[in-house]
Amino acid sequence: HLQGSVSQNLPYERFVAMANLLQQRQDLHASLLAEIAQLRRAPAPTVAVKALQAKERALAKAKLAAGLSSYTGAGIVLTLNDSTMPTQFGVDPNEYLLHDEDLLSVIDDLNSAGAKAISLNGIRLIATSDVHCAGAVVSVGGERTSIPVTILAAGNPAALKKSLDGPAGEIPLLSLYGIRVNLHESSRLTVPAYTPPRAGRG
Repeated sequence: HLQGSVSQNLPYERFVAMANLLQQRQDLHASLLAEIAQLRRAPAPTVAVKALQAKERALAKAKLAAGLSSYTGAGIVLTLNDSTMPTQFGVDPNEYLLHDEDLLSVIDDLNSAGAKAISLNGIRLIATSDVHCAGAVVSVGGERTSIPVTILAAGNPAALKKSLDGPAGEIPLLSLYGIRVNLHESSRLTVPAYTPPRAGRG
């Protein structure tokens, strides 16, 4: 399989902007944690209680935006697997395999359709996540997983589905080479929170 990354799939300026935004959100998360700790140590008159509640609501939003909390809501479940179709004469056998650029195109389509949170085989994707394939092994932000892959995307199910299986979507193209696709809408799914890669993994 070829190698790729989100930065290769997006214009460089857009990737840098997304990375900067992610850092700002993570900084905001840390700042809010400190302010909440200070408010909890202070006396608790009505004004302080309301301030604490407001900060906790802002913290929840900051955590979600940075991928630091899970997201539960409607969305889609997409499973992709290599083709079992016999290779045709004159066609590169690699065309029948799932590549990282295929996954990146799917992820980009979902983001463009307004996905609120995305995971791949249980690994939460953030703005700086990279995706690489080597054979059946898929590396996502330093965590290793394998094909087949299951992608959870939270958001408007109809819009997300249309972005993938519409005329300009990635699924019709993958289907030409027999890539196995299972796509369905869900009224309730949970995309897990982002966790840094564990030591010794990746």
